[in-house]
Amino acid sequence: MDAIAKAHRRRLPGLGAYLALSVAALSVLLTAMLSLVIERTASDGVATSIGSNLAELAAQTSTRLDRNLFERYREIQLMSVRLSRLQDPAAVQAELDAAKGSYRHYAWLGLTDEKGIVKAATSGLLQGEDVSQRPWFQLALKGVHLVDVHEAVLPAKALGGDGAQPPRFFDVAFPLQAGSGTAGVLVAQVSWEWARDIRQAIFGPGHRGTVDPLIVSANGLVLLGPAGTEGHVLSVESFRRANAGQSGYLIETWPDGKEYLVGYASSGGYLSSPTLGWKVLVREDLESAYEPLRQLQWRVFFGGVTLAILVSVLGWQAARAVTRPLKDLTSMAYRLEIGAEDEGTRVQPSTAYREVQVLGAAFNAMLARLKEKRGELHALNTELEGRVEQRTAELRQAFSRVLANEHRIEAIIESAQDPFIGVDMEGRISDWSTRAEAVFGWAREEVLGRKVSEVLLPERFAGSLEAALAQFLHTGEASMLQRPIERVMVDRQGREMPVEVRIALVSSGDQRFFSAFVHDISQRKEVERMKDEFISTVSHELRTPLTAIYGSLDLLTSGMAGELPPDAKQLLGISHQSTERLIRLINDMLDLEKIASGKIEYRMEAQPLRPLVEQAIRDTRAYGEGLRVRFVVEEGAAPRAYVDADRLVQVCVNLLSNAAKFSPPDASVEIAITVHDDKARVAVVDHGAGVPLEFHDRMFQRFAQADASDRRTKGGTGLGLAICRSIVEAHGGTLGFSSEPGVRTEFFFELPLA
Repeated sequence: MDAIAKAHRRRLPGLGAYLALSVAALSVLLTAMLSLVIERTASDGVATSIGSNLAELAAQTSTRLDRNLFERYREIQLMSVRLSRLQDPAAVQAELDAAKGSYRHYAWLGLTDEKGIVKAATSGLLQGEDVSQRPWFQLALKGVHLVDVHEAVLPAKALGGDGAQPPRFFDVAFPLQAGSGTAGVLVAQVSWEWARDIRQAIFGPGHRGTVDPLIVSANGLVLLGPAGTEGHVLSVESFRRANAGQSGYLIETWPDGKEYLVGYASSGGYLSSPTLGWKVLVREDLESAYEPLRQLQWRVFFGGVTLAILVSVLGWQAARAVTRPLKDLTSMAYRLEIGAEDEGTRVQPSTAYREVQVLGAAFNAMLARLKEKRGELHALNTELEGRVEQRTAELRQAFSRVLANEHRIEAIIESAQDPFIGVDMEGRISDWSTRAEAVFGWAREEVLGRKVSEVLLPERFAGSLEAALAQFLHTGEASMLQRPIERVMVDRQGREMPVEVRIALVSSGDQRFFSAFVHDISQRKEVERMKDEFISTVSHELRTPLTAIYGSLDLLTSGMAGELPPDAKQLLGISHQSTERLIRLINDMLDLEKIASGKIEYRMEAQPLRPLVEQAIRDTRAYGEGLRVRFVVEEGAAPRAYVDADRLVQVCVNLLSNAAKFSPPDASVEIAITVHDDKARVAVVDHGAGVPLEFHDRMFQRFAQADASDRRTKGGTGLGLAICRSIVEAHGGTLGFSSEPGVRTEFFFELPLA
């Protein structure tokens, strides 16, 4: 205190100036350093905070899109089930109108028949029109129920467009089931304004500041976004990451030359609804995002400058005895440092000097701010705990849904009519349903962990299963997957039974196993055996008397018994033709019996195909001339193949006679012999009515004939093509066809080159 008093009495010169200059210099230096630190550290924090918010907005938007799309998907799916039961057109129309009125974004709903003719539609639009070529109709029949965003095909005014730009929609379509077939397709065209409503619900009517949400299709087309982006293909890193199934945020330069902070997420579907692969990007201009940081830097800079000026002015008077008031302040500062202050603690500044009073007030302000920050930190901590609790509850719900789904799958498997068996990669049984216990006689605990080859297969087949399993583990490929295969299994008593097995490879996390559904086909095999025996017996028993009858009728028609009356001669001719047709049918049936039993013999020789085709044409020419049809052979290749000449001529004669039979009078049948992909190809083309689309799948079945009036008038046994296919496949080749009704029909077979 004496030293302070002496210094005060002597009035040391320059103390105020030194203090003012020192504090001012320190204030400016502190301001500059603080600005630099804020720029270095806060910029990363701001980018992380805003980027996380943008990524969260993108994820919320994607989830909202998936949930809303699921609602439309489920609603139309349930509606298709209801409409399949309605027969009254008025009730169907009322159902469509009610659905359209229940949701304002349904632009148009329609119901077609199985051929694509609109039977009922809202506002009567397209009623009676053929929409079979529309993508939603064709995809619905193939099991694809969602069609991505597209512009309206119907007039914009009819669908509520404003005329400024064509309205856009996405389609939800489901087929109506009738028995084992399809009775039609129900379609709903949903206005793309639906997505704008979702954007408005999340981002507000005018968005929020400079935040722009974008909805992008799987191929990069902007479906919804700010002006100048819709309808353009987007190629930025954020889209590529979202397209790869990632979510997050990044800073990138867009085609407009600006840098943006972009959050991204992808659409993955919701529950049973499939996804259209939409990606959601939420961007914010980087300059706008960093604007609060720059404002903070300027405020810190100007505040520091202001404080430096103020402290410099006050420093002029600080030279007057500051030791005592500073000591008191130091004591209080020490108490604050060691945490000895309580709720009511305040600095009591000395009123002797203005500098000390200002410093004391600054201490009080800092203390108040510290208490305020502590309160904010406590509130943030409480909010964080609430969020953690909420996320924990959501995880519990998700786990419950997964567990419920597992129970549902287990219940479905247990309720199946066919046994279910699970097999691990070592061929050991890992799952065994209740139905499997009933069919094979083994209890679940008796077979788990045992090899399938030891429990369910006859000893003669066990080695082939082990070899197939070893090949799959080595190559990752197996021909037995995803298709029905027929095998022989044994039950607990050793009785063999023919079964049909469907095997699939199931991946569950890092584990893989085979799932197999087994269907007992003993009864079906017995029926097939009885049918083959019956056909064989009838064919052999009928062939001998029919041959005698045919010979007698042939003698009578040749005039051996003298000239007959016209009526008798006509009846005799009909009997002669009918007997000839019966003999051909029996011969075809006997050929099929030989093929099925493996008794048919092939004399394979390497020989050119063109002479065999020409021989078949000579054998069929008289038949074609009777129908006023001519055969034309195109010039081309002369390939060689290993074939049985007689059997191959039989195939060609059958194809040529069919082509002549279904050709109009005075038409021509073209025959082409070519080489394609190291295979010899023989094609027969006619220009008749063609093969109906609904008959394509049954073309090569036994006794199969198209259900059309012109085919019924042509006659035939329906066995020729089945025999031809068996002969061609025995040669290692394939038999196929293509048909464009009313234009051309082509039947062809391909054989390996010799």
